[in-house]
Amino acid sequence: MRPEGEHARAYFAIAVAMVSISFASIFIKWSESPPFVLASYRLGLTCLILLPILVYTGGHKTILSFRRDEWAIVLLSGVALSFHFGLWIVSLSLTLVSTSVILVTSHPIFVASVSHFIMKEHVRKVAAVGIVIAFTGVCVISLNDYAAGGSSLLGDLLAFVGGLCAGVYFLSGRVARRTMPLTPYVFSVYGISAFILLVSAVAVGDDYIVTDGRELTLFLLLAIIPTIFGHTMFNYALKKVPAHIVSTSVLGEPVGASLLAYLLLPGEVPGAWIILGGALVVGGLYIVLTRGMP
Repeated sequence: MRPEGEHARAYFAIAVAMVSISFASIFIKWSESPPFVLASYRLGLTCLILLPILVYTGGHKTILSFRRDEWAIVLLSGVALSFHFGLWIVSLSLTLVSTSVILVTSHPIFVASVSHFIMKEHVRKVAAVGIVIAFTGVCVISLNDYAAGGSSLLGDLLAFVGGLCAGVYFLSGRVARRTMPLTPYVFSVYGISAFILLVSAVAVGDDYIVTDGRELTLFLLLAIIPTIFGHTMFNYALKKVPAHIVSTSVLGEPVGASLLAYLLLPGEVPGAWIILGGALVVGGLYIVLTRGMP
């Protein structure tokens, strides 16, 4: 396939992922399960769904042939993803959806800096401008919650650290996807992350056995929509698109999540700050996605 076609597929995957991840905070808000249990089930079910594809395509043999340095990247990515999910889900129980999503998506500047100065992937000036505009929009959106007095310092801090972990996850994915096929890579990362979250659930004394049909349905929805059609599509794009572009595209989540929260969650009404900030985010994303490629 020509490079133009490959990049078109990557950008289509990013578009699908941006819409899909916006549903995550809604499903999590609806769930009554402990954070670590929820995240572990989410990723564990994702692995179960991917398992037939992995076996059919021979991906299990690819996993067994990973080199030591490849396993190191997979392990780093899995640990980062587990901390990202765990800290973010805890933060959602302490602060409002928009504030949590904003802070957990605060990683593009960190990712762009590492990409440019350490990974030597040139970040165009116009892309940097787009990142700043989009992140400014995210900050403007956050004013909605602060005006409403609904923010929690602890919840905000956990979401911010979760965002940094997401940055490590995307950077690791960019390195890994240069040589690793998609399904073996994400299956390994999700599996490691699910195990860490399971251990965390046991360590804090959570009841890991979930039999409620409603909760299991929410776990399945989390596995299919924001994980397979969200995170997995981002990892698909990382093979052809620099990490700072994929990372910045995640900033579309606050806009989508705020709109979905308005439609589906009682009392979560987007104010003027969300509308203004959302416009800035969309404008910044347009710049990055249309003019940001090196």
